[in-house]
Amino acid sequence: MKKLKSFINKNLEIFNKGKFEEINREYLVEATNALNPIIKIQEKYKKYDNDTFFNELKDGMIAVYLDFELINTEKHGLDAKKSYDENIWLEVKQVSFTSKSWSATFNDTNEEKANAFKDIKTFLAVGVWGRMTELLFIVYGQNPEIGEYLEEKVIECHRERRRSTQTISVPKLIKEYNFKIKAIDVDVTHLKKIFRMKYSGEDWWSENIE
Repeated sequence: MKKLKSFINKNLEIFNKGKFEEINREYLVEATNALNPIIKIQEKYKKYDNDTFFNELKDGMIAVYLDFELINTEKHGLDAKKSYDENIWLEVKQVSFTSKSWSATFNDTNEEKANAFKDIKTFLAVGVWGRMTELLFIVYGQNPEIGEYLEEKVIECHRERRRSTQTISVPKLIKEYNFKIKAIDVDVTHLKKIFRMKYSGEDWWSENIE
């Protein structure tokens, strides 16, 4: 039998991070009871993987608001397609309203995915969410420079032998790539206030609101 290595016993920095509070059992009970009906929906549509279930729900909502009819139910490929007859694709990213920064995150990007964003048939959408099903607004559009940026980073990461995970901020998508902003669960006036509270300085977003 292989001899086990000895454990260390140190005051590691990670042990000093976080804020630990007593588990709120009332919250656990209420949340569990609220989520139980979802199990019936998972059974009905045979969607048992929780991550896939919620991703398809959120991706589907964004796709519908942007007039796409088809959703990708597999893990590979782009997230939505315009219709059976129209070869227009959509990649969807999600971000929480409470996140410190609003960005589109591209995990494990490869050259194939980068090339897709250089193609005129591919669009990108970033949904900003409040509560679970509260879609506040969508930032969407297309620009071949996104594909060029991702391709450059993929090659760089491959050369340095590290994972290719890239982010493009919402301000960059709007200011540099001319993406549009579509209000969903908020009106345009409230949407402008949201951006004013999030970003100081010159108003660079109003002209891009639909």
